[in-house]
Amino acid sequence: MNKRNYLATIVYNARGADGSSDEMIPKLSEIIRQSEGEVKKVENQGNHDFIYPQSKEVTSGTYLQFEIEADAEMPLRLKEKLKLEKKVDRVLIERK
Repeated sequence: MNKRNYLATIVYNARGADGSSDEMIPKLSEIIRQSEGEVKKVENQGNHDFIYPQSKEVTSGTYLQFEIEADAEMPLRLKEKLKLEKKVDRVLIERK
């Protein structure tokens, strides 16, 4: 099956979190591997305020960007798994 390159930006809410973004990277990388994706590169883009917050309590999030190599169905599988993560606020997966 043909492999494609994807850029996944995952925003998570660090408020009330037990760990830092450095502890979230391995956890999210494992979820990507479970979705049959291979993580090529990870970049922590830091904490940013939302232009359009979804609630008054959550006005910012930590942005993590993953370069992934996987098949065409991986983005759907990954989004489904990330819906179950309480700390993940937003997910954007685009083809490179």
